[in-house]
Amino acid sequence: MPITLKPSPEREVLDIKKAEAMVSSWRKELLAYQILNPDAPLCDRIILSNKSYTEDAITIIAEFLTSTEVFNPSISAGIKYAQLDDMIASRMEEEGLAVLTAISNVFENSQLIEVDLSDNAMGSKGVIACKMVIGGPAALNSMESLKLCNNGLSEYTMGEVAELLTDENGVDGSCIAQNLRCLHFYNNMSGNEGCESFALIMAKCSDKLEDIRMSGTRARAEGSAEIASSLSSLAEQKKLEKLTRLDLGDNSFGECFEDLASAIRACPQLTYLNLSDCVLGDEGVEDICNALLDVDAPLEYLNLGGNDITKDGAKVVAKLIQALNSTLVTFIADENCELTSKGIAIIAKAFNSQTVKEIKFNGTECGTIGADAIIAMKQNLPNLEILEIDDNRILEEAVERLTEVFGDILAEMEGNDDEEDADGDLSDDEDDDDTSVDDLAAAMANVAV
Repeated sequence: MPITLKPSPEREVLDIKKAEAMVSSWRKELLAYQILNPDAPLCDRIILSNKSYTEDAITIIAEFLTSTEVFNPSISAGIKYAQLDDMIASRMEEEGLAVLTAISNVFENSQLIEVDLSDNAMGSKGVIACKMVIGGPAALNSMESLKLCNNGLSEYTMGEVAELLTDENGVDGSCIAQNLRCLHFYNNMSGNEGCESFALIMAKCSDKLEDIRMSGTRARAEGSAEIASSLSSLAEQKKLEKLTRLDLGDNSFGECFEDLASAIRACPQLTYLNLSDCVLGDEGVEDICNALLDVDAPLEYLNLGGNDITKDGAKVVAKLIQALNSTLVTFIADENCELTSKGIAIIAKAFNSQTVKEIKFNGTECGTIGADAIIAMKQNLPNLEILEIDDNRILEEAVERLTEVFGDILAEMEGNDDEEDADGDLSDDEDDDDTSVDDLAAAMANVAV
């Protein structure tokens, strides 16, 4: 295995003295490896995360990586995986940009496959500083994965990134987007126009896509519609058949969930889906769940938190869970404050799985009836490791039962109000054909602890 170059794990400012010591250690490691493996590649990966590099320090590192005096070709020429996230914390703008420029230019003669520039405050100047690894020769014909999370990319800056990824400057007029397997944008708050730029990138992507993240955008309905429409278009072209991960949390799909559902219906390999805080409502959740049922994907992670799901929406969620009992590992329904004990009881009854390890019902207006439904669920989940039901209103006696049954599996319930039962607010609608509150209470009273 080629060497992976990385600093010590401590979070710190890395100055010139520390850089010299680190480079010296790297040199010894590489030379020792070279003696034992004279014909093998020396180094294909570098991790520079979780440090704050001074300009002098990065100059030392850059000179070592590009030098051909000891190693020829240079170390940088063989690097294919570059984790360059969180490198300039606390640096002033001028120095931070100098650091990003210096480390990006190190890879001029590389053929990078994966690049992670997350957690670096960038903006337009930062994108220019990192042009070499985002859209330059280092990435043009080779890059398959790009992560730009928590970079503060504005609407305008997202446009610049889109231009770099879609410019047809590669072999035979290709662009970087055509080669992408993985593309992550998270917590950039780039708004509606940022979503339009994302759609431009998606339009150039191919059927190689495996992992898409466009979350934390702070987009309104118009921007979210751009995301959903672009994915639906890819689905029509059968370009999502290899997709395994889709993270679209914190968008507004309440008016365009049909496009989103059509995209999901074209993802037969999907194992991870995050649609938290997406304003779907019961109608949108029903469409999404039916799409997942239609495509029969081997889903392992499902997050539907913060989507205003009620007991009515819980029915189709339960139906989906029943279909996923052989694959699902994590299910999250946090912050659906209209779910109530009725909805939780419907969902809890659907679990019968050897694979489920984590369930979260925080902030769902769960009361004692819901708590007892969760207790009844335990016998059908022998491998459950984490249960969270905090920020609800479950009486103390029910909390004690939960603790007795689940033990360390149950997370702390510091936010629970144990003096007032949420179920006291429940009422049976005249046209409600579900199990009534009284029926639920009677059934749960017979649960053995």
